[in-house]
Amino acid sequence: MCGRFQLELTMEDIKNLLDVIGEVKERYQEDRLSSFVQEKQDFYPGSLSLTAGHDGLQKNLWGFPLGKKLVFNARQETLFEKPFFRQAALKERCLVPASLFYEWQGKEKIKHLIRTEDSLFFMGAVKEKFPDSSGSITEHFSIITTASEGEMKKIHERTPFILDKNDIRRFLDPKASPEEIKEILSKRNLNLLIERASKEEQLSFF
Repeated sequence: MCGRFQLELTMEDIKNLLDVIGEVKERYQEDRLSSFVQEKQDFYPGSLSLTAGHDGLQKNLWGFPLGKKLVFNARQETLFEKPFFRQAALKERCLVPASLFYEWQGKEKIKHLIRTEDSLFFMGAVKEKFPDSSGSITEHFSIITTASEGEMKKIHERTPFILDKNDIRRFLDPKASPEEIKEILSKRNLNLLIERASKEEQLSFF
């Protein structure tokens, strides 16, 4: 699963992100780009965080509302079958940039920090608009998870799906078929670097 991640973004990171998703930098005024610069911060379900999609860069709320709960993860295996996610999976796929994510192992809740070999990686996600309590429409995202492999199996059975950069533009293309997206999501995750948190960090669950 993914219930907490960290993100730090410089202006250079943001410009590189625009290159990755095939966006034209000239679409964005410098002051708008600067609004996406992110000091190191942890994000939780309910947080407002950066997403990147076929419609560019946005800040959306993490978790699809369902009654009083937030459904903040979507299983890769049933993404196109579950009515709750089907339309978003078909047309509103996006990326959630992250510097690392956290996972807690076993009953002891041993905290781990999990990264890739790159300083920034991109978790697959879906997003959809929902009315809030005042009737205003807000956009939410849910991070796609897949079955854990290798060392991650010892920590948790689910892992956020991290996209290979070569698959990103196709993944974001709203015209891509479900079969194409399923093929991308069936690939093995990128190599993960797993670090057990220090004693001091273990004391901070949130």
